[in-house]
Amino acid sequence: MKTITPDADAYFVATVTRYVIVNAKEEADACELAKPMLHELYADIRERLGREVPINIHTVRPATNEEITQWNWHWEMVAKEMAANTAS
Repeated sequence: MKTITPDADAYFVATVTRYVIVNAKEEADACELAKPMLHELYADIRERLGREVPINIHTVRPATNEEITQWNWHWEMVAKEMAANTAS
């Protein structure tokens, strides 16, 4: 996932159970950018059910600095873990 810059326009886009943060100029753009990312996050459910599942966006709003910081930290830790697993 892409690192989000706090000084840019960042939006929190969420379904009932999962969310992403994207840089976008407006809410409509944020929804379009979020759709493929949310689709990726629902891969486990599609695999378990053996079919596509609807992804309904319920929330689109500006992301807080705290959310952006948490998002970036999370993906930094995922990258470090993946690098450690591939190095061994």
